Amino acid sequence: MRLPTLFILFFKALQVVQTEAVDKSPPKVSGYLGENITLPSGVDPSWSLIKIEWSIFTNITLIATYRNGKINTDRVPQYTGRLTLNTTSGDLTIHNLKERDAIEYTVEVFNSEGKRKTNQIKITAKQKLQQPSIQIVTSTSVESGCLMVVNCSSLDKGVNLSWGVEPASVLTINKSHPSDSSAQLFAFVNTKENFASFTCISSRDTESVSSKPVTPKCESKICDSNCTTPPSPTTETQYCAGKIVIWVFATFGICGIIFYMIYRYRGKWKIIHPQKKMFIQFPPLCAEQ
Repeated sequence: MRLPTLFILFFKALQVVQTEAVDKSPPKVSGYLGENITLPSGVDPSWSLIKIEWSIFTNITLIATYRNGKINTDRVPQYTGRLTLNTTSGDLTIHNLKERDAIEYTVEVFNSEGKRKTNQIKITAKQKLQQPSIQIVTSTSVESGCLMVVNCSSLDKGVNLSWGVEPASVLTINKSHPSDSSAQLFAFVNTKENFASFTCISSRDTESVSSKPVTPKCESKICDSNCTTPPSPTTETQYCAGKIVIWVFATFGICGIIFYMIYRYRGKWKIIHPQKKMFIQFPPLCAEQ
């Protein structure tokens, strides 16, 4: 046999060994904290498994095993009561995923024909997106409608915030702040519509969650041609009306004093006509001693 042929056979055999061996870059599976996640064994479905061993860390700490027809999933306190081992597929399910579960796992399986297969898989745990919240910052009445400023915020970091507005005729300007996971929406709501619904959507990668819709009403204070009730008075108008009321009360008060004095001293007036000029002399208020 020629030397090149021997090298080709050697490299093919090496490739088979590498395929059966543990992959240097184990595949990753993602799960949400508090939910369940299943780690696939990756074995041929046609295999009849007689032995399954799931382990963690480089020192091969067994966490779940299937030996001699018996299952043991309570080997490590960290996973007690949270593991389910499928003896048909070799898959391992972790319930109520925790942050410390996000490590690398190794599975070794044996079939009834004496074949063995070893795989590795790594868990990445992430927090599920939380529902964003909406606050109405201000609502200012203007002619034919009102201007609204609506704020949306999320407790999650690194999310994209967008808006859903109904009806579509509402004019809006969106301003987002990715640094602090917030966004503002400037909207003009027409008085004739008198209705607008705002919804904030928080998204990251392929995940998204929406806030509860907020539907504030806009009641314009400025009357248009279709109004049936008069507009409310302005501050300047109210100030002028107050001055008029005070002047009326002062006038009536002075007139009342004059009429009272005339009534009290009636018949005691002295009228003199020096040089054909008329004078009215009031009686003395105090009698001489």
